[in-house]
Amino acid sequence: MNRTNVVRAAQNATPPPPSGNSSRLTQIRAYQQLAKVRLRERLTGTATSATLYDLLMRDQLTFIKLNSHA
Repeated sequence: MNRTNVVRAAQNATPPPPSGNSSRLTQIRAYQQLAKVRLRERLTGTATSATLYDLLMRDQLTFIKLNSHA
């Protein structure tokens, strides 16, 4: 009998990933929060900070698109 996949008491088991729908909703909510902050930064005229939020939003959107099956 092959016992290589058995978790022993001294080992840590990785927790199961969150359910796909709740994980995706969390990602979308994070993106929406970034969009709100980005808009505030654009309106106050801090272009450097707004550009940083542009990059964060792009990364978050890419992650959401890549994990569309989740």
